[in-house]
Amino acid sequence: ASDAAVDELAARAAASEGARARLESELDAARGEVAGLLSEVELIAKHFEEGQEQAQSLAEQRDARDALCAQLAADKARQAQAAGALREERQAALDKLAAAEKLAEAQREAMQQAEAHAANLTAELAKRSDELRALSAHLDRLRRDTQEQARAQAAKLAKAEEAAAARARAAEELSQAQASVLEWRERAERSGDELAEARRRLQRLQERLESGGGGDSMLHEEIGLLRSKLKCPLCPRRHKDAAITTCGHTFCRECVDKRLNLRDRKCPTCMRNFSRENVVQIYLTSSGAT
Repeated sequence: ASDAAVDELAARAAASEGARARLESELDAARGEVAGLLSEVELIAKHFEEGQEQAQSLAEQRDARDALCAQLAADKARQAQAAGALREERQAALDKLAAAEKLAEAQREAMQQAEAHAANLTAELAKRSDELRALSAHLDRLRRDTQEQARAQAAKLAKAEEAAAARARAAEELSQAQASVLEWRERAERSGDELAEARRRLQRLQERLESGGGGDSMLHEEIGLLRSKLKCPLCPRRHKDAAITTCGHTFCRECVDKRLNLRDRKCPTCMRNFSRENVVQIYLTSSGAT
């Protein structure tokens, strides 16, 4: 009996499991149907919203079309008004054109009269111009004759003034040249005398030194000083034998000629300008020791 009860209970449990499985399958099918229904509802809602949007867009397009029609009507009214104004302006312009044509005709007539008068004036002007040209030619001849005479007189006067000025300049330059020559000679003579005196003194000192005179160091120093005065300051090798008369400074002839050849025509001592004509040869009276 216990086994039968257990079997019965097992059969019931199995039946319950089968019933539960069927219920679960039915529940799953119901859930699938609900999900399908929900999808359809969402699709319908979406289509409804799209329809609402399309309806709103169509309403907006209708409003815009109505506004455009109203604007077109207003533009048409303005164009009609403008066309009326243009017709009035055209008529006014035609009236003005007719008046202008009448005025132009009157001006053409006045122009013809003015041209006829101008032709008369032109003929009279040509006649007067011929007379004026004849008078101008005569006046030009008189003016040329007068100018030629004036130029001839001015040329003679200028030549006379130039000759007088040239004579005055020549006399002044001659006087200045004579004075310069005298001054240059005096300077050259002084330079030559000073150098000759220095050379004579150098000879005397050398003679005293050779004869055994006292104060050898002082004599040597003075002899050196005198020798330096006799030597050219530009090249301490040659004696001074040329003087620049514009300033009186003395150098050797070779150094002076070298500066002249190089166009360096300024005294090396005082930088005064000089030329070849300002250089004179100086001669010492004795040929002392070198």
